[in-house]
Amino acid sequence: MVANFNAALAAGQTPASPFTVGSGATPCGSGPLGPWVSSALMNFFRPGGLNPSIATAMTLAGAGPCVALAQSIEGSLASQGFNASCDPATYANCVPFGDMDANFSNGSSIYHGFSANLRKRFSRHFEFLGSYTWSHAIDDSTDLQSTLTPQDSYYPGFDRSNSLFDQRHRFVFSGVYQTGRLSGNGFVSKLLSDWTFAPVIEVASGRPFNIITGSGNNLQLSALTGRPNTTVDPFCGTVVHSKYSPSGTFQEPCINGFVATLTTPTLLQLDGNLGRNAGVQPWTVFNDLRVAKRVYFGERVNMDFMVDMFNIANKFNVSAVSPLYTNAGTPTAAYDPRQFQFALKLNW
Repeated sequence: MVANFNAALAAGQTPASPFTVGSGATPCGSGPLGPWVSSALMNFFRPGGLNPSIATAMTLAGAGPCVALAQSIEGSLASQGFNASCDPATYANCVPFGDMDANFSNGSSIYHGFSANLRKRFSRHFEFLGSYTWSHAIDDSTDLQSTLTPQDSYYPGFDRSNSLFDQRHRFVFSGVYQTGRLSGNGFVSKLLSDWTFAPVIEVASGRPFNIITGSGNNLQLSALTGRPNTTVDPFCGTVVHSKYSPSGTFQEPCINGFVATLTTPTLLQLDGNLGRNAGVQPWTVFNDLRVAKRVYFGERVNMDFMVDMFNIANKFNVSAVSPLYTNAGTPTAAYDPRQFQFALKLNW
């Protein structure tokens, strides 16, 4: 496709990108670098040969010679498995499909973990449990809920990195303290008796997120997986400063430098060199508390008054961030702010 783009440029055409070759008034031609045709007509986005729908439309529009040129080019590629026998007039032996992805069950992952627990069973009115987990998850494709397409379909192994659910540190503390019944029958004794306090505290490190350009800059029609460069190319566009870049800057890969020199890049030269899931979200801290008071109405009937408090400190805990390299890491969603829940429970 890039060679077709360069041939059009050498012939005096000015397409904006390899995807728009032949989209203007002249859908085909020839020049110093050889013949060129509309990218859409030739299905340069996949090895499928002539696009019968576009070929029929171009023939009806009087661009039959361009279709014939495309068929001749297609015939020379038959040995590579292209669909050289497609007849756009009858759709015989044609494959009228656009871009198609093949899904394989060949993903790989690995998990390393360490956990430690400290427990005190209930005695002397209280108990607690503290647990800590260190873990490291690595994969090249997470699950069916995430984007399955790698940045470069020819080099899926280069997407091996920290998993989206990789969480290095997680600490959770939970406990229960009960005052029990205090001695005496006075008001103060009854007021301070039968209280329950149950805190839960969770501290966890942030999880990775993939930083993308949001455009198919590597000519693989994958706007959701194309990643930026951490090096600066003077032929490309705006440089963005970011704390998530190893060099401190991001830039969207482009083909301009190859266009200026009429050279054809390799696939890897069009890919962004930033690794997959290179960003990390902020830490989260959750602090919840239940306070309950039991009131007795005789020996057989009592009632629990309960208050549940969530995110007591009202900390802003980020749940999602922007993946675009221009504002990577900017929060786009958060977990719930401070909340209270009241309940009554009658026991008999």
